Amino acid sequence: MKLVDVHAHLESSRFDEDIEEVIERFKEAGGEVVVNSGVNPATNRRVLEMCDLDSVMKCSFGLFPIDCIASDLKMSSEESDLREVEVFDLDEELDWIREHASECLAIGEVGLDFADEEVKGSDELKEKQRGNFRKILGVVKELGKAVVVHTRKAEADCIEILSEAGCMNVVLHCFHGNKKLIKRGVELGYSFSVPPNITRLLHFKMLVEMVPLEQLLTETDAPYNSPVAGERNEPANVLVTLKEIARIKGLGVEEVGRAVYENFLRVFNL
Repeated sequence: MKLVDVHAHLESSRFDEDIEEVIERFKEAGGEVVVNSGVNPATNRRVLEMCDLDSVMKCSFGLFPIDCIASDLKMSSEESDLREVEVFDLDEELDWIREHASECLAIGEVGLDFADEEVKGSDELKEKQRGNFRKILGVVKELGKAVVVHTRKAEADCIEILSEAGCMNVVLHCFHGNKKLIKRGVELGYSFSVPPNITRLLHFKMLVEMVPLEQLLTETDAPYNSPVAGERNEPANVLVTLKEIARIKGLGVEEVGRAVYENFLRVFNL
């Protein structure tokens, strides 16, 4: 069985001491591919460099919605719940992504994030994010890449913009939208990547019940979304997700693993 983690952040400092062991544990579990995701210029370059660590390591180039509006934020990271973000020029980074498109499997994570207090109270910041997302999706279509989408407290807007853009190879990562929006995503042909904390979150169990197996993928979002609260997550834990999908669908783990890997090859144009 070939395991795939379509979305992780192994460039995180939480892996600095044992990244080789983390990769080895994934391979021992049957790991075939980890798609390591950037969120801004610094991490995009780091995930590209990390592809040299092992053949299982691939990358996607991301433009996190909060990072894309960093120059417009008034609060410091101490005053808000935002992590420290890097100010950069979106157009310049999109040009860099174009230049290095052959070296990545996808664009992501990108999307919308209206969860922070400063953003949720500002129509201007929300509209700035929407404009950035539309611009990024234009490049996604230009490059013919899959897109890995982050959306938090903005799921309806995100689905609408993706639909308007006509994007097809869409991965909705850790999607927290309601049943109506899940159904809409399924109808549009989007895929949903499910993290290992499905074992303790009823929302992801419900999502797996609703979404056809042909539109499910496995991710970890490592080091986040661990199956054990408070522990660091890592790619080997995609097996936890596979087992839970199999239980919910009433199928064998091997069957689910094969289907998910085939879904990955199709969605990522491999």
